[in-house]
Amino acid sequence: MSRLIKKYKNRRLYDTETSQYITVEELQKYVLDGLAFRVEEATTNNDITTATLLQILVEMESGASQFLSADMLKQLIIAAHHPMSQAFQGGMQQMFNVMEQSMKNNPYTQATETLQQQMKEMATQWQGLFKI
Repeated sequence: MSRLIKKYKNRRLYDTETSQYITVEELQKYVLDGLAFRVEEATTNNDITTATLLQILVEMESGASQFLSADMLKQLIIAAHHPMSQAFQGGMQQMFNVMEQSMKNNPYTQATETLQQQMKEMATQWQGLFKI
């Protein structure tokens, strides 16, 4: 069961399980700790989990250490608008699942090797999508 986080108009996040307001940084820690959660608008109960996770990424990227390059972000935008975006999304999800499993088993060596292999395979598949 996932934890319910309510987001109010004043941008405050409320963890209904702990009955406390939390910060975006604390929500980011939930992600890093593997805590399942769902974020809803308090007034409409609309699921805004994805938008909230994007907010975390934006705040991370505006900081000193950036994870995503401009080229990577451009490729994500292109992939999202490509006719085969569903296939690409599925491939990315599989890659992330494999990476996550590898990091759980051996976070230092196996994850790096798996990530490198998955990135090579993904690049090959990505290039294949655009062959004429």
